[in-house]
Amino acid sequence: MIKELIQLFENQNPLDLSQSLDRYACVAVILRGPQDDLQIGFIQRAIRPDDRWSGQIAFPGGKKEEWDKSALHTAIRETQEEVGIILTQEEVLGQLDDIQARKAGTMLDFFIRPYVFYIDRDFEIHLDPNEVADFFWMPLKHLTSPAHATTYGFNKEQINLELPAITLNRDVPLWGLSYMITQNLLKHLNPRISF
Repeated sequence: MIKELIQLFENQNPLDLSQSLDRYACVAVILRGPQDDLQIGFIQRAIRPDDRWSGQIAFPGGKKEEWDKSALHTAIRETQEEVGIILTQEEVLGQLDDIQARKAGTMLDFFIRPYVFYIDRDFEIHLDPNEVADFFWMPLKHLTSPAHATTYGFNKEQINLELPAITLNRDVPLWGLSYMITQNLLKHLNPRISF
């Protein structure tokens, strides 16, 4: 199972924005389950007035600190801090395209680097309540079903946008950067994984 998933990421050249942007954050896109019923782990961010993505659906992760040995180390460290899952390098499948962060349609001066992991073991979730309100699993079949496709109306600072989204049976849909990262993941998996 893991070998087949790793093959989907081999010989890929993910988009690298580090040549044009210095600051970045790293996230962990975590998969589990059998090949015909893969699930993906999401967080719902805590409600905080100082967080530009307050309450949104996201992936565990955060900004690279100067003491981090690598971008991958950042994703592993931040995941442990936010949700208590201790990921290992052996569980890494690969890397997705870097994606430039944006707010209200305006590009920001940093990017997100997603790493994909597959875990086949038991673990406990320990949320950092200052950062994360919830961690949950969602089947890829749900994410790819046309029945769950929707739009998210973004209305802020005199900007009105209708953005593609996916309903998750929660008060907030999957949209924005996390939606874009998820679509990139599905594109990688699509050749061999049936949804």
